[in-house]
Amino acid sequence: MRGQQPVILIGVDPHKSSHTAVAVDTAGHQVAQRRFVVNAGTFRQLMRWCEQWPDRRFAVEGAGGLGRSLAQQLAAAGENVVDVPSTLSARARLLATGGDRKTDAKDALHVAQVALFHHDLRPRGPGRPDHDPAAADRAT
Repeated sequence: MRGQQPVILIGVDPHKSSHTAVAVDTAGHQVAQRRFVVNAGTFRQLMRWCEQWPDRRFAVEGAGGLGRSLAQQLAAAGENVVDVPSTLSARARLLATGGDRKTDAKDALHVAQVALFHHDLRPRGPGRPDHDPAAADRAT
C-alpha cells in the first residue's frame, strides 16, 4: 500500500442541532474532528471536509434513529456507511475513560473506534430496507 493513503473511518455523533465527526486512522487514532451545525448545507459541508480522505468509510451512531437521515444521504451518495448502536459506543466510552466527562467529540471518536474493530455492524445503503434513493437529491 506504499504511496496510498490508508482508509480513514469517520465516526459521526448526530444530534438535532449539530453533527460531530471524527476521522480515525486504521489504528483508531484521531486524525481530525469537526462539528457541523445542522442546516440545509450540512451534508455538503461534511462531504467537502471528507474530500481529503478519498478512501473512507462512515460510521453513524443511531443510523436507524436520530442519524437515519444522514446515513441515508451518505449511502445515496455512494458512501460506505455502517450503523453503530448507541449501546456499543457508550460501552466503548466507559471502557476508554472510566466514565469521564461525555462530549460529542469523544462520542464520535468512540463511534469510529467501535466501527473499526466490530466487523458485524449493519451496513446502510442500496439494497437495504432503510435505503432512500432520493436522500442525496434532498441534501443538495
